[in-house]
Amino acid sequence: MKERFAGAECEYECNFTQSDGERVVLFLHGWGGCIKSFSAAYNAVTELGYKAVNFAFPTEVPPEWGVYEYAAHVHEFIRSHNIINPIVVGHSFGGRVGIILAAKNVCGGLVLVDSAGMKPRPNLLKKLRVARYHYRVKHGKPLDGMGSKDYNSLDKSMRPVFVRIVNTFLERLLGLISCPSLIVWGRRDKDTPPYMARRINRGIKGSKLVYLDGDHFCYLQSHYAFINLLKTFLSETV
Repeated sequence: MKERFAGAECEYECNFTQSDGERVVLFLHGWGGCIKSFSAAYNAVTELGYKAVNFAFPTEVPPEWGVYEYAAHVHEFIRSHNIINPIVVGHSFGGRVGIILAAKNVCGGLVLVDSAGMKPRPNLLKKLRVARYHYRVKHGKPLDGMGSKDYNSLDKSMRPVFVRIVNTFLERLLGLISCPSLIVWGRRDKDTPPYMARRINRGIKGSKLVYLDGDHFCYLQSHYAFINLLKTFLSETV
């Protein structure tokens, strides 16, 4: 199904028509993902008898958008479907949105999977790349291939949105999160390294951190372990 909120169209699937006040599990995929990204987890949760939504972010948004506009978009979806305090499961970019929603007391529970949103440690190689980028911009030189894989795969109209998102850090929101929170991380994650998981764990009071075998997509590489963690978390939270 597709619906339009705040000037952008989202896609989703769900296993209910009315939430009737029951807790709903809301899956939010990572940047560049799609409705298939969390399909296996969504199917597993629905088979366990929980109401769930598998949400896909808009592929095209207004050029002034950043992560807070994406969060407002999801919040509007939640309100329009009368969903009360969902359990948000967010991977990477979806974790960014989950952090914002939880800080606004929208969530009844939060599961962050290899979440983005933390400021990376200083990196000399990255600083050199950024300096080279700014030099080429200043002197009008071509930028082809200068950005990340995600950046270069985007339409030019979406690149400013992406840059705005990756330069928005959410550490200051962690202390505002009071809902039950589970942090799941791949031991070999290089996109959002494990030190970011520890930072989130320290920032969210009472949160639990679990490492799984895998990289930035540990929820797929250790699927059964992830589902067992999620099952336990839901049984304690819903």
